[in-house]
Amino acid sequence: MLKVLLRTRMEALLSVLTGASRTKKAQSRGKLIGFACLMILSLVSLGTLFSRIFEVIGPAFRMAGLGWLYFAFAAVMTFSLMLIGNVFTAKAQLYEAKDNDLLLSMPIKPIHILLSRLFLLLVLALVFALPVAIPALMYWPGELSAAGWAAFLISFFLILPLLNVVLSALLGWLIHLAAARARNKSLISLLISLVFLGVYMYFSFQMNSMLTDLAANPAGLERALGSAAPLVWIGEGVVNGELLRVLLLLAASLAIFALAMLLLSRTFIQTATARGSGAKKRYVERTAKARSPRAALLNMELRRLWGLPAYMLNGALGVFFVVIAAVVLLIKGKALTSMPEWPMLAPMLQPLFVVLLCFMGVTIILTAPSISLEGRSLWLPKSMPVSTWDILSAKLQLHLVLAVPAVLLCAAIMAFVLEYKGAVLFLLFALPTVNVLFIALLGLFENLRHPNFNWINETQAVKSGMSVLVTMFVGMGFSALPVLAYLLLSKYLSMEAVGFGMLGLMLLLCALLFLWLRKKGTALFDAL
Repeated sequence: MLKVLLRTRMEALLSVLTGASRTKKAQSRGKLIGFACLMILSLVSLGTLFSRIFEVIGPAFRMAGLGWLYFAFAAVMTFSLMLIGNVFTAKAQLYEAKDNDLLLSMPIKPIHILLSRLFLLLVLALVFALPVAIPALMYWPGELSAAGWAAFLISFFLILPLLNVVLSALLGWLIHLAAARARNKSLISLLISLVFLGVYMYFSFQMNSMLTDLAANPAGLERALGSAAPLVWIGEGVVNGELLRVLLLLAASLAIFALAMLLLSRTFIQTATARGSGAKKRYVERTAKARSPRAALLNMELRRLWGLPAYMLNGALGVFFVVIAAVVLLIKGKALTSMPEWPMLAPMLQPLFVVLLCFMGVTIILTAPSISLEGRSLWLPKSMPVSTWDILSAKLQLHLVLAVPAVLLCAAIMAFVLEYKGAVLFLLFALPTVNVLFIALLGLFENLRHPNFNWINETQAVKSGMSVLVTMFVGMGFSALPVLAYLLLSKYLSMEAVGFGMLGLMLLLCALLFLWLRKKGTALFDAL
């Protein structure tokens, strides 16, 4: 039975990612290759970021004779990235899956259900380990013995993923219990998720100063990590080839995994079937407010967003980023106008901030999973006495209502702090706003073409799938296109000319996408 569950999980994951869930047919080789290229591109992009970190600290640690500390630090970074990527998925996979009741009604042991779900988390942990572990190995200036290579592979691709799965499952269990006891489960889940992300983003923003301190004084980190025996064993095992310690650590990790599985399996049924306190609400008579069909549909979309923490966290998190960036710029933005360290960059500062605001707008992805989130309840909106275009336009309005005000607020603060004038001032407001419209239209276009209605929990529909990936990468590519165009055509065109050219291109694409949605898009939705 465990083998069947594992195969089902992997088939479901592949069908979600490649878009096969809608057609129920195997996807063409071209689509699979395209998806593989997107995944490789994302991993390479993330790996490039970590490559710079290890390129800076590698020689310093090598010269100080602290090779073990280099790989211990790499292990901490690998584990942190895996944890931030898995802790929210664990909660949804283990305790909020839509098929929990169905599986528990069958003669299937809870431990088998848990292991099949945790296997998927283990695969995701291995994926998150790649962009950190490989650059750490590439930029280590020394040589490793055969035993060191074995210790590296066992540590980064067995021990760390196993411990990460255990911690992610336990944290997911605790988060689920905390949310289940609260009246507003979505709000509690969202707040906990934002705290996790806030801590992670804080350390990410402090990374430059941390790297400088580490390269100048690695002994400080040695004192901090030297008391953690597992990290010392991993580091010394890789550098000095002390494989026995790593094997002992692997045995301990397997024992911890087994104990965690025993604990979670004994509480799985009670936790997965818990429905909260069920507090009764006193009925208060109120006058119902009449709404137009479009307003009612928009209100329904807003309620779905508010009721699904995974949707808000992954789709609307960019709204928080844009607002936070505006506040930070308002407080500390004046220091950017002088640019004492990079005087040559000062003339390009205003156009670069326009591009940066476009990039932040790409992190708001609400329409790309909006069709998929209907799930098996798709018949409900289709049975309403409203037009198909009203249903689709409500999903577009949800994206625009949340994204456009945030982007305009950030643009207004940028204009005040950085003193934009003339054509660049117009582009500051126009280009990011049109970019938001383009992302909204593109996301709905892609989700109509690649919907997924067979998800087990909402996180699968929101975080994965061809429509989400394509929207994100295409949006990032278009945001970077003005920079690339200016670098290639700077001898012939000014930055303002490039910006207006990009604005015209995006307006044209928005018009084409809008026409497609009004005609073919509505027909495709009716055929779903």
